[in-house]
Amino acid sequence: RASAPPPRTPRDNMNVPAVNALQQKLSAVMEELDHKVFRPQQKTAFLCQAKCTDMKGPQEEMHSCLQKCGEPIAQHEAAVMGEMQQFQQRIQRCVVQCQDRQAGKESPDTGKYEKCVSECAVFYQKELATMKPRLLKKP
Repeated sequence: RASAPPPRTPRDNMNVPAVNALQQKLSAVMEELDHKVFRPQQKTAFLCQAKCTDMKGPQEEMHSCLQKCGEPIAQHEAAVMGEMQQFQQRIQRCVVQCQDRQAGKESPDTGKYEKCVSECAVFYQKELATMKPRLLKKP
């Protein structure tokens, strides 16, 4: 199974404490998801697949069994990764709005921009907290 990297947050090189906190929380959620949900599902899939190799039927039947064993985790991973991508896109849209507020100004105010980005990060930390139970829910 390919583990997706933690979602990137706005301006990964920015030193805004709220952005750093959001990055840490995202990483922690992804780690918890891996340990509490995906690894147990992976174990279940492997045990199921091991039983498939004991089948006495034709090879096609065994391959079908193997595939069926891996479907639940693949579907769940895809759903979680899709939700995390949408979450990341919402964060990015918020940051783009901060950039737009500074666009066209003769001398963009870095402090206002960083404050805006910080507000985005704080908002999405709260959103992540409400998303987390749904992400950790086993199908």
